[in-house]
Parts: sequence; structure tokens; C-alpha cells
Amino acid sequence: MSNHTVFTIDEDLEVDFAFLERYSDSDMDGDQEKIPFDTKNNDKPEIHHEEKFEKHRRTIGRFRILMFAAGIIIFLLLIIMIVVAVVKKMEKIPPCSSGQSVDLSEPDNPSMFHDLTSKEIKGLMEFLYKQKDLNLTKPENIRVKSSYIFTAELHLPNKADAVSYLASGAGQKPPRQARVIIFRGDLQTQKIMEIVVTPLPKPTHYTIWKDDILFQYRPITGPDYGGALESITQETDKKARQLLLESFGGTLTNCESTCLIYKYISPMSSAVSGRKRRLYWFWMSQFVDFYILHPVDFAVLVDMDDPNYSIEKIWYNEHTFDTLESLVNQYDEGKLQKKHLLFPVMSETLFSTLNRRGTEVPESKQRPPILIEPDGKRYSVKGQHVKYMNWDFDFRMSSTRGPQLYDIRFQNDRIVYELALQEVSVFYSGYKPTQMFSNYFDSTAMIGPQDKGLVPGVDCPSHATFKDVSHVLEASDKPITYKNAFCVFELNTGMPLRRHHSFSSFHGTMYEGVPNYVLVLRSILAVVNYSYLLDVIFYQTGAIEVKVVSTGYILATPFTANAKQFGVQVSDNINGNLHHHMFSYKVDLDIEGTQNRYRTLDISTTDSPNRFHPNPNAKITQGQFVVSEKKSEMEAAYKFNFDTPKYHLFYSNLKNNKFGVPKSYRLLNRGMSKQLLPENVGNEPAMAWMRYQMAVTKRKEDERTSSTIYSGLDALSPVVNFDEFLNDDESIVDEDLVAWVSMGVQHIPHTEDLPVTHTPGMDLSFFLLPYNYFPEDPAMGSLDSVRIEPNIYNNPKSGVRVTGMKSENLQCKPPVNSYQQKVEADPSILFETGDGQSTSI
Repeated sequence: MSNHTVFTIDEDLEVDFAFLERYSDSDMDGDQEKIPFDTKNNDKPEIHHEEKFEKHRRTIGRFRILMFAAGIIIFLLLIIMIVVAVVKKMEKIPPCSSGQSVDLSEPDNPSMFHDLTSKEIKGLMEFLYKQKDLNLTKPENIRVKSSYIFTAELHLPNKADAVSYLASGAGQKPPRQARVIIFRGDLQTQKIMEIVVTPLPKPTHYTIWKDDILFQYRPITGPDYGGALESITQETDKKARQLLLESFGGTLTNCESTCLIYKYISPMSSAVSGRKRRLYWFWMSQFVDFYILHPVDFAVLVDMDDPNYSIEKIWYNEHTFDTLESLVNQYDEGKLQKKHLLFPVMSETLFSTLNRRGTEVPESKQRPPILIEPDGKRYSVKGQHVKYMNWDFDFRMSSTRGPQLYDIRFQNDRIVYELALQEVSVFYSGYKPTQMFSNYFDSTAMIGPQDKGLVPGVDCPSHATFKDVSHVLEASDKPITYKNAFCVFELNTGMPLRRHHSFSSFHGTMYEGVPNYVLVLRSILAVVNYSYLLDVIFYQTGAIEVKVVSTGYILATPFTANAKQFGVQVSDNINGNLHHHMFSYKVDLDIEGTQNRYRTLDISTTDSPNRFHPNPNAKITQGQFVVSEKKSEMEAAYKFNFDTPKYHLFYSNLKNNKFGVPKSYRLLNRGMSKQLLPENVGNEPAMAWMRYQMAVTKRKEDERTSSTIYSGLDALSPVVNFDEFLNDDESIVDEDLVAWVSMGVQHIPHTEDLPVTHTPGMDLSFFLLPYNYFPEDPAMGSLDSVRIEPNIYNNPKSGVRVTGMKSENLQCKPPVNSYQQKVEADPSILFETGDGQSTSI
């Protein structure tokens, strides 16, 4: 009887523990040998050795398979662990340095140029609503006949006080003030008031700035627009619903997916209409994406001064009617040629949408290049003050006039005291009244609040710094914050700032160049259909560029054969009309102080004797320039003439360079455009600034702006008459001077403007360029420069040395553009969501 045990697990696998014990013990202790049977009695085992050995062989084979499989699993787990470790190590690569500091929080003690803070606005509102003589109504209750705040913003101190404080860096800072526009509809003789409230943040009194502005000059506001829109919509739908349905495939009310809307308006100022009334043409469009490109041939002229918003004229299919009843009667009686326009089917392929379509590029769907800051930002921002290289300046957003910059310094010398957008105007041409009278002054729609929602990676590089702005508007007595209104970023323009490669060894073997890194302050105005990109660009040479680029939807009218000279057919049913974009800027230059002069270097030709010609009377013609000092404002009003090219220089007669030449700044306007309308006709007086490509005036505190929010309606007697800036013809010799710069572009639309006008060819700019101001190029100190030269002068075979070239092998991670996730989580970053508040991304 065997004394060892055979344990059967299943029919295919038997484990002889004694047999396994023998081999395992042998491995552990070589001095002892275990046998699987009883040697004392010399009994034979119950199982034959051959059969048992075969079973043991199969058992060991299966065991080895199990061990091999376990080994593979362990190996795979080891690989996974290694990959995870490598990924974690990669994740530990530090992000690129943050560089200079960026602090966008509101300061407790704002500078003279900082926009009103929330604390100041709160104090301002508490003060104003306590003034019984103003009789102010809260925003939720305002009506046309109310007294209510239209807007409030920073009121700058007198320049003399500001400059005195900036120069000393000590003493009493000028008090913070707010300029408030109030519509006094509550008075028997209605009017517009502009007051200055001081001091902030706890005002104690206000003074009248202007108190004689006609009530009829006020822009269309919430109570006006909402009341008029409801009135004319209901009246038109009631009287002409069937006509609209048959003509344009939709109706104004109860329309579901085929709605018509009154949306766009064209003002008829008193100077154009001949009547002292606020008259506006309301256009009708099919309400699809984007409605501006789906106009229908129907419009009404509305008297906005009538409490009932009466319809005075109707335009339908090239004809004018005095009443809706007259139009409908003639339509029903078959006396009119009827208009039939299908309502467009909304789809991603509709020509007016911006859904992607056409040939996709690139074919491989590669990601585009990106801009990065490997060592962090090379500029700093604190509140609304920026420092970059040798530059520093303050910026803000005016509610009425848009982006403004102040106290612009280079190497701590003030170059510009104020650089500020004044107005954006667009004058259209057309056969139909809707465009015939479309003379727009965008300040009437408040320029500042049109600037919002800049998108990282598209509107600005993803590494840019984004700044929110707040406004006080009639819709709220609390600040309304618009996100991402400004962006600040450094950019490689892709164009060398300077470079030279020696022509040959005879000229010395050398290469030197500097990439053109600039700082850009950008804002983008989205005024209904158009978008305007507004840049101020700072160069390392001490130069400043002011740049404007137009894009967006053209303002179209229904196509008819009568309008060929006013535009171009760009789609089946629409005409793209001729229009003129115009921009006004104020440039308050302080070159070596506030006592400046303005001169031109007039370029012409001259004939000189050619002493080297056999004919003794031979002449040679060549260019020359003559210095022309401008003594008065009228003498300095400049209209461009190609026959008389010139340099425009601003300088101080007290500061010359070592060669006795005045240290100057040159103003170069590369966006010049001539206003073709006759002077003092129609709306032209409201934009007299466009008569000149540049005008130079003596600075006055009561000549702060070239335009106002009333310009759309005040052409008969402009609230700000720019012509008067020049008519007094004051001396501009050794005075504080302001250059008023105008730019513009005539736009005749074409099919490639659909769906949206592209930016190439639509850019305008002017420059402020140092001219004998520095002893040499101030960018010679730039660490961005690259120099390559032989180790031994003029001997490239000796090898070369390279100075300044930066390695592009990053040892850090560029920042991640997380805008997509943020805008998905908070749509108010980009769109108005109704709460009026927002936070920066």
C-alpha cells in the first residue's frame, strides 16, 4: 500500500504531491533525496512509472504554459508602467515663464486716464439720483418724456493741470471727474444736458458743460426705437399682411420660420429733409442668417418726433406712396407691378451664412502655426497702463468715441499726450431712399459698447492679454461690462525691422538683422453689419502706427436696373452699393514739451546747369525740397496733392540735435482719401474734418473732439463745428498743437465680398516716425538683433560666429488656448446673455 497521495483535481489533471515535493525539495536542499514510495517494505507503487511519468510530463507542460502567459502579462504591465512614467515626466515639463506681470484688477487709486471704476460709478449714481433739479428716472421706467441718463464716462482734466502733475510726479493730482449726458424729456422745452460731476468717487457737485443742445439732435434710444418698431410693425402687418406674404414670402407677426423684420434704419437729418424733425427710413428684410443680405424692396419713413410714430412715406418696388392704404389699394386693383421674392430656405449652404463650404484646405488638415512667448510676456499691464521695451502708455475705452491712448512715452519722453479715435462715418449712395440717405456717424450708436468679444486665436493671438471694459448706459444704472474689449500682444510681423547682408567680400563679410517684434493694442468695433479692426502698434525704433481695417457684411439693397451707377449686382437679388468709410483721429503731439511748431518739407524739381554737357545751355532736372514753416491754422489745413509731395514734421524750436536740426516727429498718412461731396451741402458740415487729410490747430479745452454723438442729425448747426476750429486762424507757432488726421477708403462691392468682406486691401494707417529725434536708430540696443560674421575679419574660411540668434528648441510648454471650453461654459464671454455682467477669461 503506497504511503504517498495522489489528488485528482479533475479527469485531465492529477497532482502527485509527493512527486512534486521531491523536485521542489531537491531544489531547496541538495543533500537529501526524496523518493515517492516506501523503501522499507520495498513495495511497488500502485501506478506504473511510465504512465505516471506521462501524466507528470503533461502537468509540467501545462504549468509552463501558465507561467509563460503570466510572464507576458507581467511584461505588458511593465511597458504600461514605463509609458505612464514617461507621460508623467513629460507633464512635469514646466510651463513657459510668465514673464512680466499682468494685473487687470481695478486700482483703488486710478490714474488720471483710467476709465471710471465700479466704485466711482456707484458713487456717481448715488449722487445724481439725489439731485432733485435733475429729476432723474430709473432705467426701468424711462420714457421719451423722462429725464434720464444716456451715458456717463471719464472727463479728462485740463491738460495743463495733467501735464504739470505728470512732470513733477508729486503735488495735488487733478480730481477724477465724470461727464454725464442727460436727456431732459421732462421739461416743457426739452433739451440735452452735458454735466461734469466731481470729485470721484464721492461727488459733491456738478457743473454745466453744455446746456443748449436741441432735443431733436439726440440719437435713437431704447424708448424711441422700441416704441417705433412696435408701432410700425403692428400697423404694417394689419394693413399690408397679404401684400407682404405674396411679395416676399413672409409676414411681420405670427410668422414662425418666414418672418420679415424692420431692422435697419437710415436717418434723414434736417439738412437733408428740409424739416426740423427726426425722420428715419426703416428697412424691411427677410429674417434669416444674415438679414442684412436679404433686404426686400419695402421701407417706411417714420417721424420719430411724433408720439405715435406716424408713417409718412412708403417705398415699395421702386415706387413711393403716402399711406399704406394707398399702396394696398393700388396693389389689389392691379395698378402696380407686383414683386415676387421667394423666402430663402435656411441652410448651411445659404450664401449669406458663414458656415464652412467650398474646397477644404489644407488637404492634410494640419494645424496652422501659432505664436508663443517662450520666456513669458515681455510687456507688463497694470490696470490700464502698459510698459513695453522703451514704451509706456495708458489706454481706455470711451463710451462715445471708442479707444483712447494717453501719455505715450518712449525712453520716458512724452511723444503723444492723446491719441484718440473721434469718429467712424460711412456715406452710402443709392437709387432707393434706404441707401440714398444712409449717412452714418457711428458715434450716434455709441462706439465704445460696440467693442466686445474678441476671440483668442482668431481676433488676437491666443497668448494675448484680454481686457474687459465697463460702460454706463441708459439700460442700467450700474456698469455694464463687456468682455474681451481690448487685447494686448507682442507680434513678429514677419518683416525684418532692419537687415543687411554685405554685397560682396569687397564690402566686408557680414550679416546683421533684427526681426520686427511690435506691441499691438487692438480693439474691434462691430457696428451692426461692419467690423472695424483698430490697432495702435509700437515699434522698437520709436515709431507708432495707427491702423484701421474694415471687414464684415456689406449693406445691400434689392437689385434693380435703376441702380447700376450706384453699385454692383453681387447675388441674384441684391446690389452692393458704393460707400465711403471715413475715420477721424486726434493726435495731440508733445515733442520735447508743449511748445511745438509744424513745418513741411516740400518736394519739387529744379533745373540746374549741366556743366558736363557739350551744349553750354544744357540743364539737368532733379528733385529738391524746401522748408515751409506753417504759421496759422488755415495755412496748416492740408489737402493732398500728388503734384506737391511733402514731409509733415512736428518739433520744438528749443530742441535741436547736435547738428542744429530740430528734433522732430514726422506724421505720415497712408490712408488718405478725398471727400467728394460739396462743402456745406446736406450732411457734409457734420463731418467737416474729412475735408482735410490733416489739419493742425492750437489745442483748446473747448475743442476736445472733432465729432459728437449728435452728428447724425445736427448738420444744419453742428454741436461741434470742426470748421470753426480753423476759421479763427490762430497762430500755431510755439503752441500746444493737435493734428486731426482723416483716413478713408471708397468701397465698390464685388462678388467676393460675399458673404463677408475680407481684410486684404481694406487697411488704412498713419505713422508717427522719429525724424532727427534720436542720434541713431534707438533699436540698435535690441537684444533681438542677430549678427553673423567671420571669426577673422573678412575671411569666412576661418569659420563664423553668430551673436543673438535664439534657440527654438523649447524646454517648456506653450500655454493652452482654453477659450473653446470657456465660451461653451459661459456664452456671455462672446454673446449678450441679458445679465449685463461678465468676467474676464
